Amino acid sequence: MNSIQRVLASLTFGKSEHGLPDRIPTFPVPLMQGALVYKCTVAEYFAMPATKIAEAQVQINQMYDGIPDGVAGIPNVIQDVTAFGLGLKYHYQNSTPAVDGMCIHNFDDIQSLPTPSYEKSPTLRKTCDIISTLASGIGKEKVVIGAAIAPFSLPSMIMGTSKWMRLLFTPKLRDRHFHRIMGICKTFVIEWANAQLQAGAHVVILADGMASATMLPRNMFQRYALPVIKDTIAAINGMVAYEAVGCIEPFIDCFSDAGAIAMLIGEEDDIGKCKQALQGKVGVIGNVNNMKMRRWSPARIELQAKSAIRQGKPGYGFILANQGPEIPFDVSLEGIGALIRSVEKYGRYEPAAELALA
Repeated sequence: MNSIQRVLASLTFGKSEHGLPDRIPTFPVPLMQGALVYKCTVAEYFAMPATKIAEAQVQINQMYDGIPDGVAGIPNVIQDVTAFGLGLKYHYQNSTPAVDGMCIHNFDDIQSLPTPSYEKSPTLRKTCDIISTLASGIGKEKVVIGAAIAPFSLPSMIMGTSKWMRLLFTPKLRDRHFHRIMGICKTFVIEWANAQLQAGAHVVILADGMASATMLPRNMFQRYALPVIKDTIAAINGMVAYEAVGCIEPFIDCFSDAGAIAMLIGEEDDIGKCKQALQGKVGVIGNVNNMKMRRWSPARIELQAKSAIRQGKPGYGFILANQGPEIPFDVSLEGIGALIRSVEKYGRYEPAAELALA
């Protein structure tokens, strides 16, 4: 069973043509670690040609004996803002990139904001080339992963979080600007996600940090965020996984029919309860804390992964991963290996035993 078959078998809860998965799949996200392959800084790595970035992700996969079931085709998710004419900056050496400035300074700027296209961004066009390179090679057996900032969260990246929250919670501003900014962001994200799928990505992750229970009360989520999420997923021509980038368990019941194939959850979300609420319709991906991995020993990371596997293993529909968006640069390679190799130690299914319990 190769990785693509394993993932499909898992996310269909053993009911597809691929039958039962042999083990829990794993999707670590070592985006920045490609810099270690070339012994350069993260900024220098992200500036490399698409083929070099793709080769680094393949080498990282092979470094762990090909156990990881997915390879990331996107160098970072923040890059989406480049379609709006914004740049990226690094606050310190080997940091994740951050947005360099905003393109909406006053709320009235929304009314004149044009809908961007990924094709106008050399950065995003290069990402399509990375995905295409991976798809034509390792993508024959590994899941190639794309990603985009979800429409409901994208405004926070181009106007700032405080300004976006003020718009959401001020009725006068919301009535005037919400539908326009959502229309712009939905159009862009749908085009960008479909471009990644066309380039060869098997799945696109929508990262939605502003739509979680960490940020919104339930009534606001259901009225304003959920319709945007459902409309966006419905318009994307392929598999979509949804990542709340915050606590989502209080809203998880809203996603059993949202159209996503899987939910990426965080450490604060209970794996078992999330699986139960999704009723065997949607898979769960998670949930080892990526930031805490920075100070955990490999043994501690393995212990956390083992706990996640114990919760997610029954009934299939679970993929082990770090909490998003990526593994920090200063997590040791041994620590990443402890996360990855735990699926071989603790995540194997025994088909006869599983069938007996069915």
